[in-house]
Amino acid sequence: GIDSDISAHEVYGDEFFKETTKYNPHSPYSASKAGSDHFVRAFHDTYGMPTVVTNCSNNYGPYQFPEKLIPLFINNIRHRKPLPVYGKGENVRDWLYVVDHAQAIDVIFHHGKISSTYNIGGFNEWKNIDIIKVIIKTVDKLLGYPEGYSLDLITYVTDRKGHDLRYAIDSTKLKSELGWEPSLQFEEGIEETVRWYLDNQEWMDNITSGEYEKYYEEMYNK
Repeated sequence: GIDSDISAHEVYGDEFFKETTKYNPHSPYSASKAGSDHFVRAFHDTYGMPTVVTNCSNNYGPYQFPEKLIPLFINNIRHRKPLPVYGKGENVRDWLYVVDHAQAIDVIFHHGKISSTYNIGGFNEWKNIDIIKVIIKTVDKLLGYPEGYSLDLITYVTDRKGHDLRYAIDSTKLKSELGWEPSLQFEEGIEETVRWYLDNQEWMDNITSGEYEKYYEEMYNK
């Protein structure tokens, strides 16, 4: 079987990148991801292990831990809490629906070329401030609020250190070699995602309250 390394866009740094782009991580987190990629490739080169590396863009969808932007903002809008926006909201990210990512991994695992690298992106770049406005509009609509009702929750905060301005991923290789492309446009995916979180508020409340930690303690600390 193939050993598949699921990596991230951060390893390339702040630019529009292809599979051949030189690694240029800017934070300890992204440097650790780059290191894992090098380990996987080294095992192929040294021992002949069949490997494939994938680098994906930002994922969104159901069951995402609520510290992440989209579930965090959905939950904060629901509770009328501030929506923290880094800098001026000008950072650009490419967004990929999690089911599309899983389907891409499946295609690559079964049909990808050994020792190759494949980028998995949504062909879907957004400035953070624009995506936040889409989330607000969608949540307000589904909760029955008037349009623009939650815009006043936007709060600008200092950007993180080592935070790249733009992560833009080119998935042309994956599309041309293996025929994969995203199944959903972002507006479709975000509405499905918002509906899921609003329909599963008990799950979200269980996570954010810390109740899930009590479950793990009871199950595994006996």
